[in-house]
Amino acid sequence: MAGPIIRTYKGGSIIYFEKDRSEDIYVLRQGRVVLTYTAIDSGYEVKEDVRLGEFFGVKSALGKYPREETAQVVGGATVLVFKLSDFETFVAEKTHLILKMMKVFSSQLRLVHKKLREILGQAEARNPAFELMNVAEVFYKNNNFEHAAYGFAKYLEHYPSGPYAGRATELQDLARKGTPYPINMPPLVYDAASTRAPMSQENLQNIMKPAAEKTNLGAGTDNTITSLYNRAHTFLNVGKFEEAAGIFKDLMVRTDFKYDSEKKLVDNALFQMGVCFLKLNSLDTASNTFSAYIKKHPSGESVKESLFHLAEIAEQQGDRQRAGMLFGKVALLPPERDSLSQKARQKAKELSA
Repeated sequence: MAGPIIRTYKGGSIIYFEKDRSEDIYVLRQGRVVLTYTAIDSGYEVKEDVRLGEFFGVKSALGKYPREETAQVVGGATVLVFKLSDFETFVAEKTHLILKMMKVFSSQLRLVHKKLREILGQAEARNPAFELMNVAEVFYKNNNFEHAAYGFAKYLEHYPSGPYAGRATELQDLARKGTPYPINMPPLVYDAASTRAPMSQENLQNIMKPAAEKTNLGAGTDNTITSLYNRAHTFLNVGKFEEAAGIFKDLMVRTDFKYDSEKKLVDNALFQMGVCFLKLNSLDTASNTFSAYIKKHPSGESVKESLFHLAEIAEQQGDRQRAGMLFGKVALLPPERDSLSQKARQKAKELSA
């Protein structure tokens, strides 16, 4: 084991920014470090001091997902920096640290679950088994693989023969491998016998109402591009597709972005609207939306997924030739070895048989 290295930072230095990707794990040895993040319940910025001797940056490093907060030095600080492999070796010999971290992560998971339900106006859980799966999948769809895998594991622990056991086993295995949420996974439904009918014209028009009217956004609510995008994604992940589409529609016309990251969210809102329409089984509207996204953003980050969804829609509408052509095109787009290309190649093969 190489062991940690010591770094000294001047006041005002940034150890890492929110959304940075790194596997470094830190321990505050001396001085002061403040973590800044957005609260899930209010959308407001929260600042939290790291205590001396406390680890930070652990969850994102272990889960291999972007940092959830910004770590800034106040007045100077000295920290120990572990590489992920060194950290794993270090804690493997210290069971008490593992147990302590599990308790912290478990408490945070319960807190996030509670706050999430408060945001969505769902005061009471419909069914504990369903809610546990629901929260785990929300984490997974937001690429929080560690919490997702933990949630699926708890579901299987408490409901080994439950109605979602097979689904939990499959998703847990994928989450542990850091594989993105499978795009073709059927939506999680509370009542297995219920089905969603195609969206009515009335509901489609309702989506076009301003998001502030539909989601009670008003004074005291953080209406920044990033906060609204995250809020819309939360609605999308838990099945509130009309609410999500309304917010994404409003984001599409925002021009007040200050950073490239905000512009990317505005650009991607059109694709996300297509996803909402697809979830609502409004296939023609979804198809038109994905096509509009490709035309407007031919080099956009969601072009490949848009083509995949267009292929799915064509298949559902019985146009096997067009579906096969589109799946074949998806398979050739870089990277050609990702899970989406593999699925597209398989679908193209099936449709050509």
